[in-house]
Amino acid sequence: MPVNRPVQGEGGSLQGVEVGAKLAFSDFIEDGFLRDFGFDGSYTFSDSSQNAQNLSGDDLPFPDNSEQQINAAFWYQGERLQTRVAWNYRTPRLASTFGAIPIYQDTAQYVDVNITYDVTDDITIYANGSNVFGEIEEYYLECEKGAEQFHSRNEFEPRWFVGVRAKF
Repeated sequence: MPVNRPVQGEGGSLQGVEVGAKLAFSDFIEDGFLRDFGFDGSYTFSDSSQNAQNLSGDDLPFPDNSEQQINAAFWYQGERLQTRVAWNYRTPRLASTFGAIPIYQDTAQYVDVNITYDVTDDITIYANGSNVFGEIEEYYLECEKGAEQFHSRNEFEPRWFVGVRAKF
């Protein structure tokens, strides 16, 4: 049975920095409603290049590597109720090439939500939403720096899940 897998090419570079924070407001607030809230976030800068070049002879970035990414989540963790809203943002990334013409996915951002309620210690109901604002992924060809030509579009509708979990 033949097996296909991505292969790393020779050469290229990847360097960057990531900073992140996880904060529970209960670490700062002893009493009150706000003590059950928190924030998780990160910022990533990741510059890259590889040996493949575009039509102008400039090195292309690593595939699927956005130069900048931001993730932020705000949450509430009560005794029975838990909620979470997450936002993810990424700058353009190299999706593939058509010969020496790079195909980029444009800047994209997504919002996901989750609500969970513990009815009892053994029964939980939940609702999850992914891509709740229906972000459309747009792709473009770049024949020369700054000259973008529409390539394609992926439209992923919001996805919602509701359910019940039970412990036996």
